[in-house]
Amino acid sequence: MLILLSPAKTLVLNAPRCNDLASLPQHMTEAAELMTVLKAYTPSDLMKSMKLSKNLAEKVADWHTNWATHNSVDAAMKSKAKACAFAMKGEAFKFLDAPSLSNDDLQYAQKTLIVLSGLYGILRPCDLIMPYRLEMGQTFKVSQDHKSLNSFWSSIYCQALSKKLKDLESKVILNLASDEYSKVVIKSGVDAEIITCTFKEEGENGLRTVSTFAKQARGEMARFAIQNQIEIVEKLKLFNNLLYTFNDDLSASNNYIFTRPLINQ
Repeated sequence: MLILLSPAKTLVLNAPRCNDLASLPQHMTEAAELMTVLKAYTPSDLMKSMKLSKNLAEKVADWHTNWATHNSVDAAMKSKAKACAFAMKGEAFKFLDAPSLSNDDLQYAQKTLIVLSGLYGILRPCDLIMPYRLEMGQTFKVSQDHKSLNSFWSSIYCQALSKKLKDLESKVILNLASDEYSKVVIKSGVDAEIITCTFKEEGENGLRTVSTFAKQARGEMARFAIQNQIEIVEKLKLFNNLLYTFNDDLSASNNYIFTRPLINQ
């Protein structure tokens, strides 16, 4: 089973490096092509296109100026590159909690967990990445042939994910990514059974999705699947962390819905 997560916007630049399992991203040529376009963006351009504050736009522009590719793990380790799942700071990654995973869990995650990225394409947890800001859904013309990141990555996602599924001898993708990223995978035509997990809160006015809680649950579900090395889809229904339980009445064959009583926000 292949597990998909969305990236986090915020990065921890002093994150651990995942030394023993550190690896290089697998689509550096494509990332370098995109970064060539990104480096032409001034702080003012970034403020407008990414809706950033002036201070953050200046910081991001500096990241992009200093961004570089690396020919080896050693070279990346000597730079500001950090392990993907360790560097990303967001609700999903907080609950995935990669630094607390055992070495065996991380080895398994390296084979099964994919973080979808607007810049790097697909990332493994211990892939060493440089700081950047590029979201899949933003307006970003790469070339005349690819006027969006969706177009740029679609066929690459299909080929890369198909290969990973073949290596795992699996046909199942556990989709814990946001719609912004997962729709690229779904529309890519990858030959797989895609199971999406949705997390909802029960309240006086019925069920609703609370964005922060949903992100936390996605990270917790990814951790659950990794630690239990889940390969059989039905076993996902056993997930009961954070007080969520599988709701059979609301779920469909490709959309597993988990619900819980609404807690204080």
